[in-house]
Amino acid sequence: MGKLPNEEEIDKVLDETKALATMTLEKLRVEANLGMKKVDPADIRPPQILLVQKTSDLSQMQPKDGQSPNVGQFYHTGKQEIYDSFDCHILFAAKSKFTNRLHNDELWDQYVALGVLEDQSLFRMIFRSTALYCLSSLFTIARSQRLPMFVFKIKIETKKIDGEKGSWFVPVCRVGEPEEDPGKLEFLYSLTKDMDAQSEAFAEKLAKEEENAT
Repeated sequence: MGKLPNEEEIDKVLDETKALATMTLEKLRVEANLGMKKVDPADIRPPQILLVQKTSDLSQMQPKDGQSPNVGQFYHTGKQEIYDSFDCHILFAAKSKFTNRLHNDELWDQYVALGVLEDQSLFRMIFRSTALYCLSSLFTIARSQRLPMFVFKIKIETKKIDGEKGSWFVPVCRVGEPEEDPGKLEFLYSLTKDMDAQSEAFAEKLAKEEENAT
């Protein structure tokens, strides 16, 4: 009868197996579009990350732990999670119009953006009014460095604004260093390329969904 492996040897095998599985998943992320090449990017409906304000309907924000978000925090509608800030990459942004029902149904500008969190899950976010130019620093740096904006690591935080009509929060975009991991860059490039190929239809659909949700 052969010698039975001790606990240290068993742990080593388990660690090697886990590492192999992780490498396989990372490799597959680069091929994330397999089986979806004929899917219209406009049919992708990622969850939204909302910035909680005093006027937000907290009954629609029910985190897994049951703790309601505070004003000035972010709420992820898909994961049902609360963030004070979050790291991401912005893949796609489109400027459009929305009907501002608080200002006699006037048409105001907005940006609808699609991003990817650190776990490579998609999300969408809308920027209006005083938040309209949140991504301007990203646009400027990407253009000046002649790199696609998805390359840059982004941290989205919040800032409190005090005005005559009270206080509210706006998102703030902190642009970090470019991503250097080849696998992540390939994944981000593939997603962005698909979105950009049908940018007009995709932007229109996102804007319409945001309009209906208002």
